[in-house]
Amino acid sequence: MKRINFPRIKAVLTKIPVYGWIGGGVLALSIGYSIIFLIPKPVQFSYASETCIGQWVVAPGLQKTISNDFSVSFEDTLRIGGVDLLSTRLCIEPTRIPQIGEHAIGIAPFGGVIAQKQLALHVPSAPTVTASDVLGRTISTSKPLEIAMSGSDRLYTYSLNIDDSRAKCTQDESRLLCDVSSLKLAHGATYTAALYKSYKTAKTRVFEGTLSTLQPLIATEVSVSEGQTVFDAPTTISIAFDHPIKEVDASLVKVVGEVMQPVSLEPKMSGTSLTLTFPKLEREATYRLTLNEAIAENGSSLAAPLMRTFQTSGGPKVSSVSIGTNSVARNATIIVTLDQPIDSSVEIAKFARLEGLESAVRRKSDTQITFTINGGDCAPFKLILEKGIKSGSNGELSKDTWSHSSRTICGYSWIIGSSVKGRAIPAYSFGSGAKTILFTGGIHGSEGSATTTMQALVQYLQANGDTIPADKRIVIAPNTNPDGIAVGSRNNSRNVNLGRNFPTANWSASIETTSGTLPTGGGTSPGSEPEAAALIQLVRQLKPRLSISYHAQGRLVGANKFSDSVAIGDIYATTVGYRTMYYNAEAVMGYAMTGEMEDWMGEEMNIPAILIELPSASGNYLNAQLPALKKMFAI
Repeated sequence: MKRINFPRIKAVLTKIPVYGWIGGGVLALSIGYSIIFLIPKPVQFSYASETCIGQWVVAPGLQKTISNDFSVSFEDTLRIGGVDLLSTRLCIEPTRIPQIGEHAIGIAPFGGVIAQKQLALHVPSAPTVTASDVLGRTISTSKPLEIAMSGSDRLYTYSLNIDDSRAKCTQDESRLLCDVSSLKLAHGATYTAALYKSYKTAKTRVFEGTLSTLQPLIATEVSVSEGQTVFDAPTTISIAFDHPIKEVDASLVKVVGEVMQPVSLEPKMSGTSLTLTFPKLEREATYRLTLNEAIAENGSSLAAPLMRTFQTSGGPKVSSVSIGTNSVARNATIIVTLDQPIDSSVEIAKFARLEGLESAVRRKSDTQITFTINGGDCAPFKLILEKGIKSGSNGELSKDTWSHSSRTICGYSWIIGSSVKGRAIPAYSFGSGAKTILFTGGIHGSEGSATTTMQALVQYLQANGDTIPADKRIVIAPNTNPDGIAVGSRNNSRNVNLGRNFPTANWSASIETTSGTLPTGGGTSPGSEPEAAALIQLVRQLKPRLSISYHAQGRLVGANKFSDSVAIGDIYATTVGYRTMYYNAEAVMGYAMTGEMEDWMGEEMNIPAILIELPSASGNYLNAQLPALKKMFAI
């Protein structure tokens, strides 16, 4: 290597005149200034991140940006004594939506022309979005809507407007995620959608069109129902859906008053099935399962959270008994049903018994016990199940003794005769006293309310026969003209008015009616009709203390004026608020009356008899008549 000859160089330099040195310095400074300030430095604008370059700048605090479209900021500064002396990095930010192309930007102290640094900014096209990801699509109402982009864009803020609502969109790499779940869109609906991008105060519509939402995900089967009492000891709840699922949000809590105590829950999904597993639940407690959300593989979701509140049972309890509190058949087999199976080890005879009657007890099934009774008339009894019966579902013991009080049916019935067409005429007897009160109804088949009211009285006494005074017997013949009642005809099937077919002193074959004379309306002879004959025989057999017959219509009380019938009639009329017609019945009715049952009773046996005209020909008037009927029982 040749050695540099410094003495020779020095000799050459000493020969250069002073003005040469000055001129060279000026030239060097000019070239440096041009390189630093006059030649623009190229900068590539970025949408994906900040647009920054490395650049030394002296006194950055004095620098001003020379541009209407962009601003320049300085970073990585050297500060001494609170003064920024030097910056090694500058960043460019648009002051408005940047336009594609070349942009000249200057920075200079105080914005002047001296020491003005030139920047040549190139702005490329902004990333584009794929409109087909939105328009014409069927989207999920609960998942973020994904919109693909040609590149990352951190400059613009994006939002999706659906009808009158707005969803924010965030960026994730080269896609937008729009929060449509916040809009609470309806399932299976069509909307107008528009995507907007904004920078500062400027807003630009990217695209507009229509989209639809998916039909909701439906839970087709849930293994526990709302309000259900769970008798076994489950550790899972299963739910089936109409589409395969991939996401769930579920919770289970124990409800203690206003306090919700969380229960651990492990979900497992398989196709359209969801299994929720939890620890063993406490007995006799209330739990609430909430499926806050479930999302299917196709994006569909629940229209609303699914909630089930249920209870766990304790030991066995009676859920039903096959009888009421009265009118039980005297040899009935009574079924008591429990709410859960009884353990096979339980000896029923140790827990089940009946007081008041003879009975046989046996296990009918896992959940049913039968009591077969042998009772008398109107006999009270009580069914009892002692506590301590073990459950076959969960092993719990019943905590309370159960009982049910009832009574056998009161009274009995028999057939007193038959109609012309062979229909039976029943009578019912209640009580065992020495004095009989006879009630009849329906002797005119067009007066259905009389039969209906008397049948209701039969049912009332079957349940309440024990209320009859000890010295009384109540006999009721509710339907004494069954052929007429069957067709709504006043007369029987031979067109005889049964109420005029009794052997009174004034009996007549020809009778008066509202429509004129009926030649054979009184029958061919007194008692010629089988229905009247049955009543004649019944009255002669019973020799009642009092007879009360029911008719319709008019709100009237009549009396045969034998014995104390008028006084009794007054009691009845006053109680129900009816008028009386003791001495003007024919004037009130508008025709002469012969061969009446009430007159025959008085003439032959001096039996007091009253006649009641109910308000209308149809309906059940028992409730309105009952206060008066109870007074009649005590006559």
